[in-house]
Amino acid sequence: MQSFLTLIEQIEKDLPTSERKIAEYVLQNPSAPLQMTMTELSAAAGSSPAIVVRLCKRLNVNGYADFKLRLSREVFSNEGKDSEPEQIMENFYDSGLNTRDLTVQYIKFTTKNLSNLESVLDPKAIDAAAEMIYKSKTVLLIGQGSAEVTLSDLQYKLARLGKNIIYSKDVNLQIAQAYSMTDDMVAFGISYFGEDTLVNQAAKALKECGGKLITLTKIGHNHLARLADVKLQIPSSGY
Repeated sequence: MQSFLTLIEQIEKDLPTSERKIAEYVLQNPSAPLQMTMTELSAAAGSSPAIVVRLCKRLNVNGYADFKLRLSREVFSNEGKDSEPEQIMENFYDSGLNTRDLTVQYIKFTTKNLSNLESVLDPKAIDAAAEMIYKSKTVLLIGQGSAEVTLSDLQYKLARLGKNIIYSKDVNLQIAQAYSMTDDMVAFGISYFGEDTLVNQAAKALKECGGKLITLTKIGHNHLARLADVKLQIPSSGY
């Protein structure tokens, strides 16, 4: 089951100040909004009803009633936050831990991130990305650095599905390839922070040519995701 509070927590630090006030209030008082009107919640958080509506849209919920429903499910099922990622990472980086304890901490950290992934990843965006890739003849892969492992795996999996894949580990070549985008092609760009200058340059090049772009970044505002036709976002890992 998706954790609604985790989703709010993931996007909270990247929200505009007015929306962040509401998010912070909800995270600190998760049961309080269930007894409040939208006007009462905005007043308690020092914001306005219009900002509550804006936050609901950002959370992909259908208005304030749906917001309260999602929140109530979590509050009353006691499926809120369990262990804090910061504490897990503090234990993980403890140089005094032996191999067994390090393994346990790593599993906890990985499990936490996978749990957060369910809350952050938008199923509608996954469907849209899958449909876009299915209809394309060729997929251009964009990214560098730590994204190379994921891109290489994606290259292998898409090739097995019969897709024509264009992928070079030289990001400058990716930029050149982006300028050759055609209507039957789609690009998939990966950058955790979404602020890699050369990756974004490649993304801008293909958008100038009218190309379609799917992106995978961490949740929140970033330049790469802003260029996307479909954006997939994953949790912030906390480090």
